[in-house]
Amino acid sequence: MIVRRPVKDCWLAVNLSGIIPGLGQFYGDQWTKAIVIFSAFVVLVIHSIWSLFAAEGSTTKAFWLIGAAGVVYLLNVWDAFATVGRPLYPLGNKRQGQDVWYGVFLSQILPGLGQWYLGQAVVGGLFLAVGAGLAMMANYQTPLLPVACTVWSIAGYHAYRSTPASPMQKPSRSTAMLAVVILGSLLLRLGIGSVPMWIDQAVLQCIVPSESMMPTLQVGDRTFVSRNSLYQPALKDIVVFKAPPEAIELLEADSETLFVKRVIGLPGKTVEVRAGNVWIDGQILEEAYVDGSIEYQWGPELVPPESYFVLGDNRNASGDSHVWGFLPRENIVGTAYKIYWPADRVRSLQR
Repeated sequence: MIVRRPVKDCWLAVNLSGIIPGLGQFYGDQWTKAIVIFSAFVVLVIHSIWSLFAAEGSTTKAFWLIGAAGVVYLLNVWDAFATVGRPLYPLGNKRQGQDVWYGVFLSQILPGLGQWYLGQAVVGGLFLAVGAGLAMMANYQTPLLPVACTVWSIAGYHAYRSTPASPMQKPSRSTAMLAVVILGSLLLRLGIGSVPMWIDQAVLQCIVPSESMMPTLQVGDRTFVSRNSLYQPALKDIVVFKAPPEAIELLEADSETLFVKRVIGLPGKTVEVRAGNVWIDGQILEEAYVDGSIEYQWGPELVPPESYFVLGDNRNASGDSHVWGFLPRENIVGTAYKIYWPADRVRSLQR
C-alpha cells in the first residue's frame, strides 16, 4: 500500500513565512530550520531595538541589526518557497489554472494585485485605490489604520475566493489556513502600523536647536526623551519641558517650544549663584560638565514645592531659571537620556 503525503503549496508557505519567519518551513515539515530562522529573526529584532533605544546602545549597530533582520526575513520567505518546492505556474496554464495562494500573496504586497492576476482589473483597481488611499491617510489620521489594514486583508480573502477551483489544487485549499493567513496578516499590519504610535507614547525625539546646553549637547544633536508620568527629576538630570509663561514672554518664544536644561535645584533646596559657581544649601555643586565659570550672580532663593531650578550647561548663554524663574513640575515632558544621532555623537546622557 502506497501512502501519499498531502500536497503542499509553496505559495502558501510563502504567505505563512511572510507573517512569522519560519512558519512556512514549519508547514513544510522542516521544524529544525523553522526554529533556527524564527530564533535568529527574533534575536536580531530584539537586539536592534535595545541598541536603538537603550541609553548605552549604539544607533549605528541598531541599523546594521535591522538590516540583518530584513535579510533574514527575505531569505526566510525565499526558503519557504524552496522548502515545499512544488512546481507552480503562477501566471496560469491550461492544466493547472491560477494558483490560489499566489493571488493571496500578491494581495499581501498591494491590495488589488491578486485581482489583476485573476483578470479582475476593475475590482483590483478599486481595492488598490481604497486600500492605498486609506493607508496614506492613516499616516495623519491614526483611527483609519484598522480600516486600512482590514481592506488589505479583505483583498487577500477576495483573491482566495475568486480563484477558480482546480482539481490539481484542491488539496492546498484550506479554510483553516486561510484564516491563519488573513487574520495573521491583519494583526501583523496593525502591529507594524501602530509602532510609531507606541514609540511616541514612550519616547520623544528632539533636535537641539541652540548652544545653551554646550558642551553636553550641540546644535543638531538628536536626542531621545523618556516619557514617564511617574518620573521624578533628580539633581543634574537633563529635562525637556514646555516653556512656562514667563519664559515665553521674556525670550519671545513660541508657546509650543520645548526647552532642554539641566536640573540644578530640587524643591525645598536653597540655590545661589555667586563667585562663578552654583551653591546648594551653602555647598558648591560640583559640575564637571560645565566649561568656565558663571559670570552672573543670582539668589539665594528657596525652590518652591513642585518646582525646579534649571540651568543650561552653557551658563553664560542660556535663557533659563536665572532669567525667567522656577520651572513648574507639570511643564516637564521627560528626561533626555541619549544622543542617538549623528553617529559620532551617540552617547548616554544618564549620570
